Amino acid sequence: MRYLSLVLLLLVAGCATKVPSFIVAPQIFWPQTTELSGRQFSFAVVDLRPRTHSLTIQQGGNENNYRTSNDVRFQLEKTVAAALTEQGANLLGQQGTQLKIQINQLQANVQQRPLDHLVTNQVALTIFIQRDDGSFTKSYAGDSSYTAPFKVDLAAVERELRILTEQVLNQLLQDPTWKSELN
Repeated sequence: MRYLSLVLLLLVAGCATKVPSFIVAPQIFWPQTTELSGRQFSFAVVDLRPRTHSLTIQQGGNENNYRTSNDVRFQLEKTVAAALTEQGANLLGQQGTQLKIQINQLQANVQQRPLDHLVTNQVALTIFIQRDDGSFTKSYAGDSSYTAPFKVDLAAVERELRILTEQVLNQLLQDPTWKSELN
């Protein structure tokens, strides 16, 4: 009886669906200048996505949603803060000028079909600068899609969403309009 219970337990554990590991960890590559030298502001990243998951896999009538294995908000904040300090910025606490990046969308949607799959990625970020004498807001977005044969390769989906996120972040960071607002 004990062996039968063990066999049943192993069968049930083997049939359980494994939650995929999905990580979004962008890196930023932009010119090494000191264009933010002497600028002091507080910095934060906020996640205001309507859905907290970053991966949706649709197959037939089924839809499964998955969160990232890492904290996307923290990862973006750490990456962008490092890039800003490399540019000479002095990131202070909650005083004076505040720079905030809002994550509006960061999503990979997979449509699994019998012979192939379609992947659509969407990233949307907004930068907010709040000063005593006014504010500045600007949005940045990008999307990408591809079709590949057979079953979805999550590593490829992860890579493509990371690359798109890096492109949108670089677009944001290289835009001179918000930098002039920090003066």
